[in-house]
Amino acid sequence: MPCREHAAQLCARQNEFAKLNTRVFIISFGTLPALQQWMNEVCGTFTVLLDRDRTVYQSYGLEYSRLRSHHPRVVWLYIKRWFQRGEFFDSHGDDTSQLGGDFIVDKSGLLRLVHPSQDPTDRPSVDELIETLKELYN
Repeated sequence: MPCREHAAQLCARQNEFAKLNTRVFIISFGTLPALQQWMNEVCGTFTVLLDRDRTVYQSYGLEYSRLRSHHPRVVWLYIKRWFQRGEFFDSHGDDTSQLGGDFIVDKSGLLRLVHPSQDPTDRPSVDELIETLKELYN
């Protein structure tokens, strides 16, 4: 699922993250105005970190791939959404070839979950993230 939709799902369940004493950070390489607009549309309650030069992306091994970002499976997802919901994909001028990921970092700074996305549709479900947190902290 694309980043915007994934962030919206995380936002919808932020109370569950709070109960697990977990903070959600969103890291973006976009411009500040575009990021502010994006957060207003998706979820303005999470902490957002701006990584314009993509240092964090590179440190976490998140790839840049035009081929995987525009794979037929990804394009098909956007076409289906356009027909089903009348939603046309708008990148807001962002670089759509930068792949994202999900990570859980514990209190001591150790990575407990590492999920670099293989394409824009590749994200762990929010249920998976919450289950991982429960296993770690309960």
